[in-house]
Amino acid sequence: MKPRRAGTGKCFKNIKKLVEMVELWMRAVKDQADDMLQQGCRMQFDKSHSTHTKLKMVESILSDDEIRTIRWIKENYDGGRIPLNHARICPQQDEGSLDCGPFVMYYMDRMSKEEKMPNKVTKDQMMKFKAQVFKKFAEHSQSWNSAN
Repeated sequence: MKPRRAGTGKCFKNIKKLVEMVELWMRAVKDQADDMLQQGCRMQFDKSHSTHTKLKMVESILSDDEIRTIRWIKENYDGGRIPLNHARICPQQDEGSLDCGPFVMYYMDRMSKEEKMPNKVTKDQMMKFKAQVFKKFAEHSQSWNSAN
């Protein structure tokens, strides 16, 4: 399949809306970061006691990952807009491929490292990437094979 130019169509509009939601969340976290870090907890919805008309909030102890995320947002997020690159060429996966999840992960991984994206992602590249992801999951301290 031929690569498409990003920035057009319904998918891009959905991504724009998602970016707006992430920006809103990051601003809220940044505004509350000092309190959350000092108290060691955050508020979250109580799923078992909330309904679609009445939401109940409960305190939740911050995990190590949440603490790292909150600190990163506090130190690095300036409250500005997250830029969207309208001119990026987006490679397409092969027609009939069932690798859409790993394909998106591969794309996000390359973007986050600011690496050049190829026009076509080969099956060999996908197999290597999936092996790397599986290895990370298998070796993670909280994976199904960990002693914890």
